[in-house]
This record gives sequence, structure tokens and C-alpha cells, in this order.
Amino acid sequence: MLRAGALALIMTLCAADHSRAQTASSDVAVGVFPFLVGDMTPRIAEVVGNCKQHGVDTLYVSVFRATGSQTGTLWVSDSSGQWNPAWGPVRSGGAGVDLPQLIAACHVASIRVVGVLRCFDSAAQPDDLAHRSYLLEVVDYFRSAFTSSGAPVYDLDGFALDYVRFVGGTNASSQAVTDFVADVRGRVGGLSLHAYLVANRYAFDGPVYDSVFHGYGAVRSALASQYGQDWQALAPLLDVLIPMAYTADGAVYGSYAAHRAYVAKTAEYARLACILAGVPGRRVCPAVKTYSGGGETTTSATVDASVTGALLGGGDGYQAFRYDRLVQSPAWWGPVAAHAAPGCNWPRPAAQAVSPTLTVTVDAAGSTDVDQTSASLLVRVDFDDDGSPDTPWAPLVPVRALCPSPGARSCLVQVMDAEGHVSATRRSYAAGDPLSLSHVIVSTQLGATVQVSVDAGAAAAGHDYLLLGSLSGYAPGFAFGGLHVPLNLDPLSFWFAQNANGSVLSGGAGALDSQG
Repeated sequence: MLRAGALALIMTLCAADHSRAQTASSDVAVGVFPFLVGDMTPRIAEVVGNCKQHGVDTLYVSVFRATGSQTGTLWVSDSSGQWNPAWGPVRSGGAGVDLPQLIAACHVASIRVVGVLRCFDSAAQPDDLAHRSYLLEVVDYFRSAFTSSGAPVYDLDGFALDYVRFVGGTNASSQAVTDFVADVRGRVGGLSLHAYLVANRYAFDGPVYDSVFHGYGAVRSALASQYGQDWQALAPLLDVLIPMAYTADGAVYGSYAAHRAYVAKTAEYARLACILAGVPGRRVCPAVKTYSGGGETTTSATVDASVTGALLGGGDGYQAFRYDRLVQSPAWWGPVAAHAAPGCNWPRPAAQAVSPTLTVTVDAAGSTDVDQTSASLLVRVDFDDDGSPDTPWAPLVPVRALCPSPGARSCLVQVMDAEGHVSATRRSYAAGDPLSLSHVIVSTQLGATVQVSVDAGAAAAGHDYLLLGSLSGYAPGFAFGGLHVPLNLDPLSFWFAQNANGSVLSGGAGALDSQG
């Protein structure tokens, strides 16, 4: 029954998605790898201009590459000043790009930017726990820095994991790879997470290469055992699956039909992995070959075959890999653009987060979409940036929440257009202290009346409050209802609680008014 059901799913998928190649894709990407090119900062306008001209919606930019256990190279400028020199060099040889400058230019053009992290190599495999912890620190580096206005220093739309597999060797553990991706998923929260997936042609079609492909189960098993990538286990953790379906004239396939069939099969099996994992809506965007190498020569025909194959196989879009070779062979832009919906088709989120009190107000009214009105956009907010949205999808109106305590935190704002495209941005804010005192110090000889004011903001309207005191300080404090209260409980605390509205402490307990 399981095999029949899977076969029926594949047949339904192929029949339903035949129309995809006839419909222009609104999920078109290009991969940019500055470490191969040199200093690309002077070329930012060129990159953005080419993307706009050819209907590219997303730019994948290599920002970090591991070179060994607990070491790697940062290929963007250290704009936040928080890079730890012990992690590795910055922009070795001057190659790389100013990432905030690139992101700003792309966002003005409504182009998304996804940071690509090369995770592992032969000297740092996925079962190297120390290296995995190091990589999480690198992820945190890109997420933790904010400007004084609250915007991220690196306002990336997501992260893509490259070389998220065993590199050489024979002891691949798919569980090690899956566990690492799960850890990254936990760190990036509501930002989109992408992964490049090995689409080894031998696993799909070898050793004969006759386009009579092996079944999904056999291919899944081969990729998991050889590289540690279990597509079906990874699908629930990812927003975008990127099979690396690199094929061109020469070493393996020599016909347009064979090239297209192979790329279509990679998209089909990635889609099936999502369906069988219970996440059919995950996006599948094969990376297609726009470079020559490995005994193969890319042509406009092989690019077109790859692009149409990605869409025929059930892909949502495709990624041209790589930008610098497209520029050197401008004819290749033709088939990339021919199947792209004109313009940049994803929403561009904008947000402000204001929190003078414990109430934070998040306003995404400035969000835009090139081919839709702002009125058609929906927004939801994750106030504590933990990966779980706190509000449902709703029109672009300000939303507010009550912070659990004063202090710095961040939120994530997701904006969705009428086609279901979701983009996100993050903002930092600092919740204000709800308590203020008319006197900070009172003489034990003279005494005084101290007015205690509580202002937690409108999100606290109607909430009950209780004022406590202590003779023993505020650290370490105590836990109450999942919150940390910065007060050490002692006899005075309990006396206040029992005499909250007595003659010494009038109004020490009650309900907050409509303004909190």
C-alpha cells in the first residue's frame, strides 16, 4: 500500500506540475560567490541591475566558508565589528563584498538576499560536535548585531547551508546532518532556512545514464548513506530545498531531453520528500548549471533544459549557479529570464518596533510589493523572535504585546503577498521599566511619602498588579509564572503582600486602567 500510494503521489505530481513550465516562475534566484571573483562591492549596482532586468527575485551570496575544524573565512566586511579573529580571517586577499551595502541596494529593488554558509569540509565533518558549535556561533554573528535604529546590521532574508553534508569519507551519518540543520533551524527562528542538496547523477541514474531513473526510495537511501543527506528528514526543517542539479553537455548527458529529465527528477523527488514528510508546501528550487566544468560545457540550450526541467518536475523556481559565469556568457541570461515572471515578485517588509514601556508596538505599514498593493499584504509578528509567531496573519495594522520584563530583545516580522510569498525582517527594541519612584532614597530619621507609579502601557490594560519590597536586594530574584522577578523574597516581601492596601502601602494591589 505504501509503495502504491507513493507511486500515485508521483504520478499525480507529474501530471499536475506539467503546467509549471508553461507558467513564469516568481521564484527565480542567482548565486553570487565573491570569494571566486574578488572585491565585488564596486559591482553591486551591476549585480542589482542584472537581477532586475532578468526577473531575479533572490540573490544567494556566499558569506562564510569553513576551511577546517572550528575555522573558516568571512567573505564579507566585518560591518558589525563583532567577528572573533579566532574564528578565521576576514575577506582574505581583498575578495568579498560589503554585505550591508549589497542588502540595502537589493532591498530597494525588492530583491531578497540569502546568506550562504559553507558548513563542512574533509577536515570538519558533521559529526565534529565542536565544529558544529562553532558554526552556530557564526550564525549568531550574522543575527545578533543591530544598528542604533533597531535594524539588523545584516538584514538577511534567510540563510542557505552549503556543504551541509559529509565531504569525502565513508562514515556518513544522516542523523548528524539532520541534527545540525535542526540546531540551525532553532537559531534562525522565523527567517527562511535553505539548504543545497546533493543531487548526484549516479545515485539517480547510474551506472547506465539512460534516463530510466532509480526509484525514490533507492535514491533517498543512496544520498543518505553516501553524503548524510536524508531529504525526507530534512524537509520539515527547511523552507527551501535546493537540489544541486548540475548538468551540461559532455560527460554524462548529451541531449536536451536527457538534461531536462534529470533536473525534473531531482525536483520531483525533492517535492515527494516534502509530501511524505508531511510538509507539501515547502519550496523546491533546483540549482542549475550556469558554468562549465567537470568535462561539461554549458550552453543556452542546457540552461533552458535545466530550467524547464526544474519547473516540469514540480519545482517552484530555480537558481542559476553562478552569477559571474552568466555575466561572462550573457546569452545564458536568455533562458533564465524566459521562464521568470517579470520584475521582483516578493514582498519587501518594513517594520518599526517601539517600546517606551512594557508594551511594544510593531508597525509594518511601510511594507511594499512591486506587483501588488500594500492593502493586499498580510503581516504576522513574533514578538520574542523565538520562531513561533505570536499573531495571526492580518492586514498591515500596528500590533502590540506586553513584554514579560524590561530590557533588550528582538522581534521578527513576516509579510505575505497574495501569492503566498513570505519575506521577513527583524528589529531590536528595549522594553522600558514600568516602575518609577518619587524618591529613590528615604532618610530613616526624617522619613517621607514615596509615590510609586506603574505604567506598563496599553497592552497591560486590566491586568492585576502587586507591589512588593525587600530588605535583601534584587539578585538572584525569584521565578513566578514563568517570569523572573528581580526581588529577593524575605519577611518584608510577605508583609507587603499581606498588607497591600494598608496604611503603609496604599494601592499596593489592584487592576491597571485602560492605559496600563
